[in-house]
Amino acid sequence: MIDVQVFELSLEQQFELQCLQQEFQELEREQVIHYLLDTMQQLMARDNLIRDLMKNSLF
Repeated sequence: MIDVQVFELSLEQQFELQCLQQEFQELEREQVIHYLLDTMQQLMARDNLIRDLMKNSLF
């Protein structure tokens, strides 16, 4: 069973999130969209890496 605490953010992560939120308030809409798309691409690449590592470790 998965421990739900794994999904909770640490204090450091919460602080980083607040800092990003303040930073985004000062950005133009286009800059925020660019940042969001870049972040999504990085998350997808991370997912692909994890999937590949899991696939290779199972066989």
